[in-house]
This record gives sequence, C-alpha cells and structure tokens, in this order.
Amino acid sequence: MHALQKKMYEFQRQHPIASVSKTLREIRRNIISILVTLFVGASSEAIPFHLLIYIGIPLIFVIGVVAWWRFQYKIEDGELHIRSGIFVRKNLYLTRDRVQVIDISSGVLQRLFGLVKVDIQTAGSTSRDASIEAVTAEKADLINRLLRNGAQQKSADEEAENVESEKSKVYSLPGKHLLIAATTSGRFGIILSVMGTIFSQIEPVIRESEIFDYLFSMLPSQTDGIMIASIILIVIVAAWIFSFFSTLLMYGDFSVEVKKEEIVIMRGIFEKKRITVPYNRIQAIYVNEGLVRQPLGYASVHLESAGYGDDKGTGSLMLFPLIPRKKVEKLIKEIVPQHDVKIDGYTPPFKTLRRYIFRAAFIILLITGLVYYFLYNAAWIWIFPALSIFWGWLKYKDAGIGWDRDNIILRSRTLSKTTAIIKRNRIQDISINQSPIQRYRNLCTIQVYVASGDHGKSFSVKDLDYDDVQMLYVDLQKRKEKETERELTIPQRKAETTLPGWKVNVA
Repeated sequence: MHALQKKMYEFQRQHPIASVSKTLREIRRNIISILVTLFVGASSEAIPFHLLIYIGIPLIFVIGVVAWWRFQYKIEDGELHIRSGIFVRKNLYLTRDRVQVIDISSGVLQRLFGLVKVDIQTAGSTSRDASIEAVTAEKADLINRLLRNGAQQKSADEEAENVESEKSKVYSLPGKHLLIAATTSGRFGIILSVMGTIFSQIEPVIRESEIFDYLFSMLPSQTDGIMIASIILIVIVAAWIFSFFSTLLMYGDFSVEVKKEEIVIMRGIFEKKRITVPYNRIQAIYVNEGLVRQPLGYASVHLESAGYGDDKGTGSLMLFPLIPRKKVEKLIKEIVPQHDVKIDGYTPPFKTLRRYIFRAAFIILLITGLVYYFLYNAAWIWIFPALSIFWGWLKYKDAGIGWDRDNIILRSRTLSKTTAIIKRNRIQDISINQSPIQRYRNLCTIQVYVASGDHGKSFSVKDLDYDDVQMLYVDLQKRKEKETERELTIPQRKAETTLPGWKVNVA
C-alpha cells in the first residue's frame, strides 16, 4: 500500500477501458441527434449514408481514446489535481476541505475488468468534472482515504474498532414494491415524450418504407384514423415497456444503509451505483405521491443535498423509490430523525377554493367550449372541464404549511402531491409574494429556497392567509434577534390541521 500511495503523487492515467466508457456515455447523451442524423443520411442523396457509418462512428471512438490519453490525475498533500481536455487543456484542483461526497460505483464495463468508478462531489458545478472512470478497487479506496482522512495509516485493531462502533441498519426494497414502482413509474411520461420526438423525425422515412405498407395492409380497416390511432397506441405501449424495465434495472437491488454520520444509497442491476450522503449535507426531505400511486396508497421519498450533483446540476436523490404511505412517517423517523413529520399547520382559507378551481379549469373550459362549437353534439368532451374542477379542488385540499422551532413543512400539488420537510437552519431564503388580487383578499404565496446541487431548489404554496404567513416570518426574525425582546403583533389563531396528515392505520 505504501508503494501505491507513493505512486499517487505522480500523474497517472486510468485503465484504457475508460476510453470506451467515455465514448459510450457521449453516444448515450446524444442518442437522439445521432438517430436523426442516421435516418436523414439514409434518406438523403446529398450525403452518402455509408460515409456516416464508416467515418462518423470510428471518429467517435478516436475522440474517446484521445480524451482518455489526455486525462491524468494525481493526489499530493491532500489535493486532487486532474488534467483533461483534447484541444483546450483544463486543470482542476480539489482540496480535501472542498470534498463533500466520494462515490465508488461500478458499471457493466468496469465489472468486466475488475474496476470501479470514483466520483468526487463538491458543492459546486466542478464536481461533474471530478470523475475517474476506471481504476482498481484498491486504488479507489486509497483515493477515498487520502481525500477524506489524509495519508495516515490505521492499524488493524483501530480499523476493527471503528467497524464495531459504527454499526449500521440497512433498509431494502421488497420485490413486490419494486414491481409496483416499475409499473407506476413517472419515467413513462418522459420516455413517451422522447419517443414522440424521435418518431416525429423518422416518420417520413418509415412512411416510405416497405414495412409501413406491410403493417398498414394487416389492419382490419385501412383508414388514416385507424392507422394514426394504432401508431399512437404502439408508441404508448413501447414507452411503458421501456419505462418498466429501465426502472427495474435502475432500482433493482436497492438498499439504504444508515450509518452514524451518513446515508449510503445503493442501487442498480447492471450498473451498480453507490451514493454517500452525509447528514450535514441534507437540505430537505420531500415525499411525492403520484397520480397513480396515491390512490394505491404508495409514495416515494426524496432528499435534496448540497454536496451531491447529477449531470443536470440538481441535488435531488431518491431516498426510497416506493413505500406504503402509512409507513412513510416511520421510515423518515428512522433514517433522518432530525426531520419532524407531524406539525400543526395552516391550510388556505375557504374563500380561495374558487381561485384554485379557476386556475385549474379556465383554460380547459375555454378550449372545450371552442371544440364543442366546431364538433356538434360532442357532449362527452365536457368531462374534461369536470375533471379539471375536481383537480382544482384537490390542489386546494392538499395545500398547507406548518412549522415548529426546528422544521417547516410545505404541502402542495401540481400533478403529484408533494410534502416537503425542511430544517429551519437549512433555509437559504423565503419570499412572500402578493398579486394585486391577493393583496385585496389578504392572501399571499410563500416560496422557500434551499441549497441543492448547483441551482438550488424551491417549494411553494399558493393563496395562504397573509396573517398566517406573516406569523412564520415574524417567528423567524424573532429567533434571529434573540437579544431583542419583542411581542408578536400578528393575531394568532389556532392551527387548522396537522401536516402532512398521513394515515398511520395498519391495513
């Protein structure tokens, strides 16, 4: 180990398989552009299709090899130095005190060669560049130790004592819940939109092919309406199947390990992902109850972290993909006990119900009226305004805010019902907004911001009573000014409800 540690002071390269890994990742990120280019090339006479295949694909792999060769790293005196870039040389320096999270994971390629991937996360956007694609597990452990604890060695007795003192509890996802999560995954909508975009680009090519004529001839009635309906159905079914299996692969073998100072989240079948989140980096916990999952009595639990960032720069993490709603309170208390899940709170006054319904139903009612005008006797379309009115009532019913000396809970609904639990000392900013109509009716909208990833995260509740929100604001100011004694001038009233209001009865 001493010789390996000494070697870390010199610049070195990753395993050559990192060139393939980088190439495949770039292809995956730009898959839509590549597919469009290939299909356009196949149907274009100006651009020979074989040139795209024989020149384009080898060029991508050459770029990956050059990127691997130009990537070097070393660790010296607690500082990670990474040099990268093909045409523009980039130097990245990460000192030990900036490192928040170090994740060690292994994808399919890494496991084939007995390697792992190391991601060094900071609170800034540079964390996306501090990734070492392919190193041995021994070297990854050394990088972790040098950037976390320094170069000092620990004896075997000390290591055993640390392991014994740091007993952890592990929570896993049952197979039944994994299947339900895959069946009701919210990824379906995202995948459907992506497939719709791809289909719109390649549809002219498909329409002119022999496969299209063959499939069209198999339909019982060869009409454009039936063909369009069939294509839409096929795309929807394909998107759901892709969503189902991608969720299974992503969250298969899921577990949450609770340690003394951090949470370790592990997931993935083919690509093993291990995410370590220290407790002191957790900014908020929020529970999401989707359109399909809420009637079934299930929810998912997420967290926002200032020390974690994905490729999009967000700090959102899946703490638990699917759990019965009646068990959410117990799970949060055991995994993140610092967050209170039951607080007396305030809901929007009854006079705001019509505002919620108006916002939800006005546009749909207008469009329905226009469609009904041109499609005579189509009375069935009025079901959509009725559903939108019900939707507005749900948004009113689910809205609320509550707080105590340590936490703030905000509950709202767009499509899914979201309950956010935020530690008061993690709040970055609170804004209270009033439109002219809200000011006239003594209402307001509150928005709470927390640090998360690169861009932050906010939670908001609309049309609350202004006096209720002012009570929160004055309470926050009062705690900031403990040395100044002052009285609350805002009239207080009894809390209306208990947030978040999960049912705890056992089925």
